Amino acid sequence: MAKEIILLVVVAVGSISILLVLLAYLVFRKIMENRRRQQINNLKENTAQDVFLFLQDRTRELSFSVDSNIEREALEELLTKYTVILEGEQERESLRILAAANLTDYYRKNLNARKWSTRMNTLYHIESFHLLELKEELIRLAKNGTKQSKEEKIQIYRILASFQYRGIFMLINQQEYLAEKDYRSILTRLESHTFDDIIEQFDECVEELKLAILDVIGVKKDLEHIYFLENVFQKYEGELRLRALKAISNIGIVPNIESYLSLCQSSVWQERMMAARLLGFIREETALNLLKELLHDQSWFVRSQAAESIMKFKDGTKVLEEVLQHSKDAFARDMAWEWVNKGIIKGVN
Repeated sequence: MAKEIILLVVVAVGSISILLVLLAYLVFRKIMENRRRQQINNLKENTAQDVFLFLQDRTRELSFSVDSNIEREALEELLTKYTVILEGEQERESLRILAAANLTDYYRKNLNARKWSTRMNTLYHIESFHLLELKEELIRLAKNGTKQSKEEKIQIYRILASFQYRGIFMLINQQEYLAEKDYRSILTRLESHTFDDIIEQFDECVEELKLAILDVIGVKKDLEHIYFLENVFQKYEGELRLRALKAISNIGIVPNIESYLSLCQSSVWQERMMAARLLGFIREETALNLLKELLHDQSWFVRSQAAESIMKFKDGTKVLEEVLQHSKDAFARDMAWEWVNKGIIKGVN
């Protein structure tokens, strides 16, 4: 019995000793982290004015150096703050130059770090500071990188897109791990000349990339691509055809409504709905008559879109009131009533 008690005491003392050592380590680590944080804050406070003045005038000489990790971290945090508040092109270019001069080599090394978080944070900073100096390194990683995760590769594509890399199409097309939303996040960073390069190769794109291209055109309301969208509508079927219609409706210009009138009798309700949306841009009696027919459609979505488009006409409210009073279709009357009341609330017509 005595031996058991002694054993328990030894185990208890050993456990308490281990816990005390762990506690001491955590306390020491917290103290060191607080000290490091204080050093960074002090450096930021001492250099903030110099950095700000340099961003306003690049001819000014900086009175600080960036030799240690703490100094680099302080500058990085300062520049990250300024990327959010700076709006002028000159100031942004000054920030890019300052970051390139002091952080390029550091980031080049970190791109190959063992820790995933270090590599990802480095990529985010490269994009934030627009470090074109690392473009070739990123291209190399995009083509030959073996240890990069899916998230890293997507971020590399985003950065190269923001750098307007003309070879971006060859990198992103037919990448199985890229979803439609990934393609959109890449394409939205492209300027018109680089985006047009991809549009020229539309037929060679994978389905997800094609859909993303159509969505981006619609979001940007890019009028110069309206005829490209019409060509996609005529040439393709299914979801691509619908996305092209959606993009055209987002732009709000319909060069030739005759091309879309057959959609009013389509067996696909989404196409009838898009027809109703497009007809809303045509202020003609023919369009209004077709919309009144679509107001009696079997699909709630088509009826709702038809009513919304009718409300865009000068006497849209009166047209819906007539449907409300005289139509034999209960569903059409309900939809007319709903949109008449919406118009009353908004003060339309």
